[in-house]
Amino acid sequence: MQRIRMFYEDNKIWLYILRYILIAIVLSITAILIDTKFVGVLTFIPSIFLTSIDLAKVILATLAGALLTITTFTFSTIMVVLTMYSSEFSPRVVDNFLNDKISMKVLGIFVGGFLYCISTLFFMKNSFSNYLVISASIAVAYSILSIIYFVIFVYSVSSSIQATKLIGRLYDESYTIIEKALDDRKNQIGLDNYEVGTYAKHIDIHADRNGYLELISFNSILERLKDFDSKIIIKPRIGEFIYKNQNIARLYYNYEELDENIDETILKPFSIEEGRIAFNDYQFSIQKIIDIALRALSPGINDPNTAIHCINIIGVLLSKLGEIEGKYTVIKEDGYKAVVIYEDFNFKEDIYLSFYQILHYGKEDISVIAAMFDALKGMSLSVEGKNLNTIREFKDYIYTSSKDNFHHKFDLDFLEMKKDKI
Repeated sequence: MQRIRMFYEDNKIWLYILRYILIAIVLSITAILIDTKFVGVLTFIPSIFLTSIDLAKVILATLAGALLTITTFTFSTIMVVLTMYSSEFSPRVVDNFLNDKISMKVLGIFVGGFLYCISTLFFMKNSFSNYLVISASIAVAYSILSIIYFVIFVYSVSSSIQATKLIGRLYDESYTIIEKALDDRKNQIGLDNYEVGTYAKHIDIHADRNGYLELISFNSILERLKDFDSKIIIKPRIGEFIYKNQNIARLYYNYEELDENIDETILKPFSIEEGRIAFNDYQFSIQKIIDIALRALSPGINDPNTAIHCINIIGVLLSKLGEIEGKYTVIKEDGYKAVVIYEDFNFKEDIYLSFYQILHYGKEDISVIAAMFDALKGMSLSVEGKNLNTIREFKDYIYTSSKDNFHHKFDLDFLEMKKDKI
């Protein structure tokens, strides 16, 4: 099921377009069958909705040209926005615009409308000149719907190019992924450290190709090993780049006879893709926000306020991650002998990866450093125990890395004040 959902997330751009094209094709077939009297419902339709063949041809030809023109305009607009997303924000956020329902829905509606007009126009023959048809009325209704969606599309595009709106959508995406990961972890055991135990043998599982690890089907692994007293330690995290022949897991077991192809059997639940997908990968979603902050700090843009907003959002997301106890999850099922141990959360690593690039490029801007201290302060309000100590260690790292860039007493006192509040 997860593989199907991941396939849908990876290809929903085309699925949106195809859905509305298929609807238009079904609509055109229905209209053709009614107009040719193959389906005898024409007599039950009020005459106000019927037109002559000649008028229908004029309406359909006009709308076909108009829809083709507006499809070209929409496509051009999408390409301009994609170019702007790539240059102003980050190449990694391009998919967020493409995956927006309204963008692909509008394109599918316009292409489908053009196909409807052309196909119904083709089946209108002179021999039917005395008939009244319904095709033109359907086309008019379809065009009104197209105009409504075009207005919605223009509003959506004008909103999507605003940095704050984009950052808000990326926050929602990241928060949803984190919540999903927490829900999956609810009925499992979280540990800071794990023990392998005593096992007679072990084998290493190696990747069969290069790519990003985007999905691990833990239930499939347990199903394959349910009759064996074993423990499998999965080493890489979701989103990491995997090299061919890299050791991605180690299976500990006793003297049971395992299938000679057990490594291939266990490897099947691991989905390694060419590119990263923000389906299970919360780090990738956070990375998109980091990219926007880095682009805002670049000399060509120099927009520290956008960077500060990104830092605040990252702080909120890290606060949620900081509430998680234990970085390893022990996954097991009743009646199964096998146990899976997987490192799914590492707060110390997450906080470092979220801020180290921003710190490097923004360490000479006191407002950026102050924003990072404020983010750490916000995190400390929700975090306890070991993760709270990590935040306090990280504030010292930020202060040590940036203080030499400021020499005036006002700046140094301001940084000291921000640091001491944590």
